[in-house]
Order: sequence, then C-alpha cells, then structure tokens
Amino acid sequence: MNEHTSLLHNMSAPPKSVVAYEGLSSGFTINKLPDGSGHVTRHHSDASLFGTPIRFSLPAGWIGLKPIKILALLHIDLDEGSDDDPSKQLATLINKRADELPLPEGCAVIATEPSHPILWSDPLAALAITSKCTDTVWLRSKTPSIIAAVQRESISLLVPPRFAIRLPEVRC
Repeated sequence: MNEHTSLLHNMSAPPKSVVAYEGLSSGFTINKLPDGSGHVTRHHSDASLFGTPIRFSLPAGWIGLKPIKILALLHIDLDEGSDDDPSKQLATLINKRADELPLPEGCAVIATEPSHPILWSDPLAALAITSKCTDTVWLRSKTPSIIAAVQRESISLLVPPRFAIRLPEVRC
C-alpha cells in the first residue's frame, strides 16, 4: 500500500508539464491557455499543410438516397437474374471506382473548404470517397458503407506530396 501513497498526494493538482508534437503545426496558431496547455485556434492556409487538399462532393439531392435510386441516377440497370441486391451492385461499382483513383491506400480527412479543388466531379468518385472514410481517414480497402456515403455532401482529403504529382491538373 505504501507504493501507491506517494502518487496519491498530487491527484487534485493540474499537471505541470505539457507534451506536444509541433512537427506539422506550422500552419496553425497555438494559443496558450491559463493552465499552460496549448489550444489550436485556426489554420492559415492550405499551402502550409503537408500535402495537397482535394475535395469530393455529391450532387445536390443525393443525400439520404437508397442504393436503387443511386443506381438509377447513375443510369445503371439492375443486373437481371442476379442474386445481388442493389447495395451489393453499388458496392462493386464503388470499389472499382476507388481502385481507379490515383490516390494512396489511405489519406487523412481534413476540414472541407470551398477553396479545395474538385478533381473528379463524377458522383461515383464522390461515393468511392464518402463510403470508405471515417471522420479522420479514408482507406481504399475499407468496405463501402453506402449509408455513410449519402450522409455527407462533401469531404476533403489531404493527399501526401509523393502522390500529389499523380493528380490531374486543376480544371478552372
């Protein structure tokens, strides 16, 4: 019991040391709070990010749609005689489109801004991104979630510099 009592005497005091990684924080402002901890308040510009931001957006009116309606909007007929339901057929199309995109196997998801360019405007590209991401990361190999895909109108990825050279030019 004596081993733990030396640690318990300081339980109500705030910590006096702060551990912070600032390797990628050059584009952020860190304000010191009264307790000594850092608080990120805003970023300056996308140019300071380590990578290239790109945006994917679903067309207006696609939020909340069911797979069968999405297939109809994509002008894709249901496979006749197939046991696959519309969700499986759409997931197959999403996986195929995700494999075609010249992106790394994973990208960080960042806050979406209107200034982020849209390089692929086709709805299937947007579905390939929105269906395979969380709030923080996109993974090509993730099983698509069509329900999640149609809940987000727009999402931005941060493409690492090595892969950014593979991206097509921004169209005006």
